[in-house]
Amino acid sequence: MKRITLATVSLGAIAAIALPLAANAGPRGHGGMKAYMAQMDTNGDGDISKEEVEAFRAAKFTEIDTNGDGQVSPEEMTAHHEAQRAKRRAEREARMFAKMDTDGDGAISAEEFNTHQMPGFEKADADGDGVVTAEERAAMQAQMKERWSKKKAGPTPQ
Repeated sequence: MKRITLATVSLGAIAAIALPLAANAGPRGHGGMKAYMAQMDTNGDGDISKEEVEAFRAAKFTEIDTNGDGQVSPEEMTAHHEAQRAKRRAEREARMFAKMDTDGDGAISAEEFNTHQMPGFEKADADGDGVVTAEERAAMQAQMKERWSKKKAGPTPQ
């Protein structure tokens, strides 16, 4: 019984530490909780010890505290978040570029550029006639607004 309680408390503590970190990990598919857990598991044994979590948190604090005064200011936190966003954007743009550079020569030719799929256009062209009308555009914008509102509201309680 003590072992189950200890395991439950340990998992709860790890989740309490890791969840706020995962919230900063960005959109799905860009690491999230799994990436943070892997970063914390410094010895690579698949388990995360309290010492590993404490070391991770200390390193993260040091990374954010750029002036080294032992405190994180609002400006330092903002700068850190902006740097993280810029890093994710650069990674996303690099993936997009690599996807379009089909021959891998480090440049996108006119042919590669023009043959790149246009999923946004194809989704907006509801009737598939090759033309996005004002009505189709308005419908797409309404769908996007609805999705954004749902995403912003978070998961619905069950």
